[in-house]
Amino acid sequence: MGEAPKKCGWCILGVSRISNDFCIALVTNGSTIASVGARDAGRAKDFADRFGARSSHGSYEAALAAPGVDVVYVATVHTSHASLVKLALEAGKHVVCEKPMTVNEPEMRELVDLARSKGLFLMEAMWTRFFPAI
Repeated sequence: MGEAPKKCGWCILGVSRISNDFCIALVTNGSTIASVGARDAGRAKDFADRFGARSSHGSYEAALAAPGVDVVYVATVHTSHASLVKLALEAGKHVVCEKPMTVNEPEMRELVDLARSKGLFLMEAMWTRFFPAI
């Protein structure tokens, strides 16, 4: 028999209600939450503790750099999505971002081109297609 498939380690950027719902589904399907990042370290820690995440951070950069992060879920205020997606892609991470990923077409083109150039997965989250509990 072959080896068991590697589990992806998720990094959660933003501790919003939608992040809560997303993480309930991740935990339900046995996924690993490697790190949680928020602007407020205390909120990140509370969120990480609630879901058994391996680490929590008061900065998005630190959360992305945590060990075991393969894919990033961005669920912050929408005006920060593009910059955080770019940060994650530049760090070599696959990305799933809440909608809207960007606020205009040039930003989206830049992110798609960056993901393609690095061979990384990039997707705008749409619960009907992506939600892990489905």
